Amino acid sequence: MSDFPVPTVFSRRPSAFESIATFAIIAALLYLGASIFVPLVLAVLLAFALNPLVSWMNRRLGLPDAAAVILAVLLAFALLIGFAALAGIQIANLAQELPRYRQIIQDKVTGLQEQFGGLVWLDQINAMLANMGENLGQEPRPGQMAPVPVTISNDLGPLSLLTSIMGSIVGPVATIAIVAVFLIFLLLGRADLQDRFIRLVSAGRYSLTNLAISDASHRVGRYLIIQLMVNMTYGAIFGIGLWLIGVPSALLWGLLIVLFRYIPFVGALIIATVPFALAFAIDPGWNMLLLSLGLFLIIDLTTANVIEPRLYGSSTGVSPIAILLSAMFWATLWGPVGLILATPMTVCLVVIGRHLPQFQFLETLLGSEPVLSPSERLYQRMLKGNAEDAIEISEDYLDDHGKAALIRKVMLPALAMGTSELAERPESVPQRRQLIGAFETVLDNALEPDWPETAPVLLVGGRTEIDEAAARLIGSELLDRNIAANALPPGAIRQESIGRLDLDGVHTIVLVFMGPDLRAQCRYVARRIRRMAPEVHIAVCVFNDLAGNETAETLHVDSVFRDLDAAIDGIDGRDTPALSPRPKATRQPFAGLGRGDDALGQELDAIAERFVVPAAIINLMDDERHREDEDASRLTQLVVESAAPLVIHSATPHPAVGDNAYLLTNGIDFYAGVPLTLPDGSRIGALVLLDYEPHDFPAEDLERLYEAATELVHRFG
Repeated sequence: MSDFPVPTVFSRRPSAFESIATFAIIAALLYLGASIFVPLVLAVLLAFALNPLVSWMNRRLGLPDAAAVILAVLLAFALLIGFAALAGIQIANLAQELPRYRQIIQDKVTGLQEQFGGLVWLDQINAMLANMGENLGQEPRPGQMAPVPVTISNDLGPLSLLTSIMGSIVGPVATIAIVAVFLIFLLLGRADLQDRFIRLVSAGRYSLTNLAISDASHRVGRYLIIQLMVNMTYGAIFGIGLWLIGVPSALLWGLLIVLFRYIPFVGALIIATVPFALAFAIDPGWNMLLLSLGLFLIIDLTTANVIEPRLYGSSTGVSPIAILLSAMFWATLWGPVGLILATPMTVCLVVIGRHLPQFQFLETLLGSEPVLSPSERLYQRMLKGNAEDAIEISEDYLDDHGKAALIRKVMLPALAMGTSELAERPESVPQRRQLIGAFETVLDNALEPDWPETAPVLLVGGRTEIDEAAARLIGSELLDRNIAANALPPGAIRQESIGRLDLDGVHTIVLVFMGPDLRAQCRYVARRIRRMAPEVHIAVCVFNDLAGNETAETLHVDSVFRDLDAAIDGIDGRDTPALSPRPKATRQPFAGLGRGDDALGQELDAIAERFVVPAAIINLMDDERHREDEDASRLTQLVVESAAPLVIHSATPHPAVGDNAYLLTNGIDFYAGVPLTLPDGSRIGALVLLDYEPHDFPAEDLERLYEAATELVHRFG
C-alpha cells in the first residue's frame, strides 16, 4: 500500500440551488456568530500586520519567539490605547466649547433665510438652534416666563452604580481581551496553524496551497502596512492644515480620519463633515469653511489618484466595485467593524480564487485583473459589430506593443476564435459578416495598409471571409517590408470565377486557410492555376493545428507555411522570377458556366423559365469538378460523343444509360441535354434541362432546346 495518500477528486459540480443555499447558510452563520467571528478575524488581520515585526525581532534582536510576540502585541495595543485616550480628551474639550458657537450658527442661518427666503428647512434649523439655546441655559427673553426646573432623582446605591458602569464597558473590554488572546496564540503557533490549515484545505496540492498562503500573507500584510502609513500621513497633513486654518480640535480630526479611511471610498468624507460643520459654526464669515473644503479636496484627490495607485499598484488585486459590494455585505453582517474588515477579507477571497481552481470564480467576480485577454476582448467587440471599441483596443495595444505583436497576439487569435465558433453554416453567415465588417474597419484604421493596383504576390482567402481577413493581415506585413501584395476574397477562386482571375505580373499565389478543411479546395485551385499560369508559385498558409498533417505533396502545391512568420519569410525570400511574356488570355467559352449572377447565368435562368423546369445548366467536358462526378460526366460524354440529344425519363429508363447514380441520388425525373457545338465544329459540352418531377418533352420542345444552345454558343461560346 502506498504511503502517499491520493486525494479524491469529485467531478460533480453543485447545482445553482445548492450554491445559493450554501451561501445563505454561511451568511447566516457569520451574522449569528458575529460575537465570535469578529474578534477572531480582527486577530487574524492583526497577526498578518504584526508577523513581519515579530520575525524582525527574532532575527535582528535575537528575542525568543514568546518575548517577541508579547512585545509586539503590547506595542500594538499601546498605540491603540494612546490613540483612543488622545481622541477622548479632544472630544471632551470639544463638548465644552460647543455651546459658544450656537449664536454664530443662528446668525448665519438667519442671513441665509434673508437671502434665500421661503426655504422651510432653514426655518426648521433656526427653530432647532433656538430650542438648543433654551436647553443650554440661555436667559429668557423679556416678557417670557422662565421654565420651571424639574428634578428627577434616582438614588442609586454604590453597587447599582458599579453595575451600571461595568455593564457599559464590559462588552468592549471583553472584545479587546479576546482579540488580544487570539492574537497572541495565533502569533505563537503560526507555523503549526499554517501546517494544519495546509493539511485541511490542500487535498494533496501542497504547492498551490503554500503559494496561496504566501500570496495572501504578502498582499494583506502589504495592504495593512501601506494603508496605515498613508492614513497616518493623510491624518497628519489634514490635522495640521485644520490647525493652521483655526478649526477647533484639529488633532482629533486628524486622528479620526486615520481610522475612518479604512472604510472604503466614503470613510474620510464621513469624518471630514464634522470639522466642516465646526468651521461653519465658529467663523462669522465663510473663509474657514471654504479653506477646510479646499484642504480636504486637495489631500483626498491627490492621495486617491496619485499616491495610492503608485504605492498599492496591484498589491490588493481587488476591483473597486468588488470593494464597494464587499463593504456593503460585511457592514450588513457585522456593522461598522465589517466596513474596516471588508477590503482585507476580500483580498483573501481573491487570492484563494487565484490559486485554487475550485474557487476560481472568486477571482473572476472580485479581482481587478482583466478576465478576457486582448484578443478575446477584440473578438467580442467585433462579434457585436462595435467597431469603435475594437479600434480603441487595437490602437491601445499597438501603442504599447507595436504592430507585429498586435497582428500575431491579438488580431490573428481573434480570427482563430471566429473560425472555431462560427462554422460554415447558413445561420453563422450574419455573425461572420458582422465580424468581418468590424475587422475591416479596425484594419483600415489601426494598420492603414496601402494596397497597390497590381502586385506580384496575390493572397487569397481559401474558403470564408475569415480566411480573407487573415490574408489581408499577411498582406499588411508584406507591405511593411516593401513587398507589393494584394488580397482577394474566396469568391475569386470559386469554380464560376477562377477562369477570370487576372494573373498577369503575378509570381506567387498564397491560399490562406484558418480552418482545417482545405485539401479539396487546394487541389482544385492548384490544378486550375497551373493550367492558367504554370510558372506561378503556389503556396498555402495554414493557421490551424488540426491540419498539421497536410504537406505540399498532399495539397498539390509548391510550399506550405504553418505560421505568419514562416509565411512572411518564405514570400520575402523568394526572388521574383523573370516572367516570360504570357500570351493574351483568350476568352474561354462559357466562362463561369453561368453559376454566378452574370449574363450567362441570367440567360440560363430565362431558358429554365421558358421550358418550365427548375434548372438549366451547362456541363463542359473540361470542367474539373464536373469530371469528378463520374455519373454526371458520363451523361455529358454521351451527348458530346453521339452529337445527338439525350432525353431521359425516370419512368422509362434509357437503354444507353441504365440506372445512373447521378439521376437517382439527386431525385431527377427528367433530363434533356443537347450538344454545344462551337463554330469550328468541336463539341465542348451540353446544355441540360433538369426537373425533379415527370415532364413531357415533345419534339417541338427539343427543337427549341437546340435553338437555345445555338444562341448560347453565339453569345458566350
